[in-house]
Amino acid sequence: MFGTDPMTPEMEEGIRIAKQEMPNMPDPQSYGFFSRLLNPNAMAYVSPGSNIYMNPRTNEGQTPQEIADTLTHEMEHVKQNKSEGYGPTMQFLRDVLIPQGEPYHRRPDEMAAFQAEKLRRSRMGRMQTAVPSFSTGEFYVPQDINLPAPQRQNILTPRQYSGPVTMK
Repeated sequence: MFGTDPMTPEMEEGIRIAKQEMPNMPDPQSYGFFSRLLNPNAMAYVSPGSNIYMNPRTNEGQTPQEIADTLTHEMEHVKQNKSEGYGPTMQFLRDVLIPQGEPYHRRPDEMAAFQAEKLRRSRMGRMQTAVPSFSTGEFYVPQDINLPAPQRQNILTPRQYSGPVTMK
């Protein structure tokens, strides 16, 4: 009950992949009692001291690449913590005492973290996974929109051309 949850082999492999891509990433730690108490449904979180904690229960079934995506997201939060320049105590007090003012899906720090995750998947040539809509908060899978090409009515219908016309 009070111990840490063991990490799965997929989590260990995902951490190895993420460490290769982000050598300055702190060693992620498994959820313990307080992590389960404070963030039971999160896949991972960053503490005010910029430690990354991963939840084996919610990461169950994730591939190593998906674990590395999550760590990319969390590493963005580590960078944000460092750029704000607060120490762990001030960061904790700020997180606990100052209301965010925006719902989770509209917070700039989360938008940046989800963007970092999306860019990693894109670099790897992988499909996007569900992310929160920054306007509604509902989860969706981002994708490129392919607009339909204008259709010719038949072979005798000329194509429309909007460029300059020159006469010879």
